[in-house]
Amino acid sequence: MKDGSGDRTRVVLLAAGQGKRMKSDLPKVLHEVLGKTILGRLMAASDELKPEHIHIVIGHEAEQVEKFIQDNPSATPVSTHLQKPQLGTGHALMQVAPSLKDFKGTLVVSVADTPLLTGATFKSLVEAHKESKAVVSLLTTDVDDAKNYGRITRNEKGEVTGIVEHKDATEAQRAIKEINPAIYCFAWPEVEAALSTLKNDNQQKEYYLTDVIGWAHKNSHKIASAKVADWREVAGINSRLELSEAIRLMRDITVNNLALESGVTIVDTQGTWISPEVKIGKDTVVLPGCYLAGEIEIGQKCTIGPNTVMKGVVHVGDNTTVAQSLVQNSDIGSNCKVGPFSHLREHTVLHDQVKVGNFVEVKKSVINNKTNASHLSYIGDSTLGSGVNIGAGTITANYDHITKKKERTTICDGASTGSNSVLVAPVTLEEGAVVAAGTVVTKTVPKGALAITRTPQKNHEGWAEERKRKAEAAKLEAAK
Repeated sequence: MKDGSGDRTRVVLLAAGQGKRMKSDLPKVLHEVLGKTILGRLMAASDELKPEHIHIVIGHEAEQVEKFIQDNPSATPVSTHLQKPQLGTGHALMQVAPSLKDFKGTLVVSVADTPLLTGATFKSLVEAHKESKAVVSLLTTDVDDAKNYGRITRNEKGEVTGIVEHKDATEAQRAIKEINPAIYCFAWPEVEAALSTLKNDNQQKEYYLTDVIGWAHKNSHKIASAKVADWREVAGINSRLELSEAIRLMRDITVNNLALESGVTIVDTQGTWISPEVKIGKDTVVLPGCYLAGEIEIGQKCTIGPNTVMKGVVHVGDNTTVAQSLVQNSDIGSNCKVGPFSHLREHTVLHDQVKVGNFVEVKKSVINNKTNASHLSYIGDSTLGSGVNIGAGTITANYDHITKKKERTTICDGASTGSNSVLVAPVTLEEGAVVAAGTVVTKTVPKGALAITRTPQKNHEGWAEERKRKAEAAKLEAAK
């Protein structure tokens, strides 16, 4: 028996299944769990192993899965391998084998529908595999209801002798509570020899990867196992209900960690949804109804919520409040106030002590220190200096619907706009410039100048009474 547990490591993710019980046009592995697809989470966990390559077997809706992989590059080089038709997990690995002809080391093979599986668990399996110098290693776990999982069989010494699929198991074997979540380590190329021995003489007429364990036992190869304490971490997703349960469990784990390890107050643990990628500083309070999913970093002593949504890459400084608002791919400084009912869209940057108030939308803009946009405004494709005041109802008109181009607005330090003003980009308000209420600005306003574009006000004396008399006369005429 050769020892194939070298330092080289590769990962194979089995993502070809249809997921019929999901009843969806979307492949099962592309359903989201708190902001990341199931496959995306498995790719991230695989990255933590620092493998030299990740092989992903695709099949059902292969084009969608391939596009996702291309649009969401992994830290590790990735290749895809088409399995068509899908004839089982053993058949899936056969599709990868030709790409492993020059590889000697540890091959980690995992199903790609276990979104709670962590990089730490992957590492524990690889370490057990290498320390025991096994040819085959597998994760196991104990469950009260084994459902359709394969059962682990052991001999009187407690050594793993094989895996029996649920459909092929006897009643006695179905009573076994230790199950196979289909996550393995193989010494390669030693295990390649097992693939040619796989047969499909079973109820599913498929080639089972689980039969590799029986092959190893029959040929007296070393088999190792590592048991996962909480079965839910390795539970596969096969239905919408199981997807919801995985989302809830991931939320619970994250909220508990933030409260116990990071000093964060989560006021309503059941009504708050936070993905595990989120980092929050101590003494920050998260109020009910928040949904935070993405590469989010929130500083210390902040108040987030209630009913705030953050998605994508978001950074928030210290002592900042974000209330009842939507924030996407934006940076918010320290001592800021955002909301209620603000919308910070992609590429928004707020420096320190900025206020963005109710019903204000900001997009692709930089707002510098101590600037206020308190009410009912749209700031798009703009740069605002320090100490600027944006009056209620100010609009930066940045889009030309004919040319389909967007232009930028620049508002320099200390400038201010009156209520219901429109700044037609490209345009600049120089330092200390003032825009009068109701003004449409189409050219540069010089430093310290007042821009005003209003027609003269005319008052028509007695207009209201005259209007009433005409209305009454019309009613009388109509009644005749």
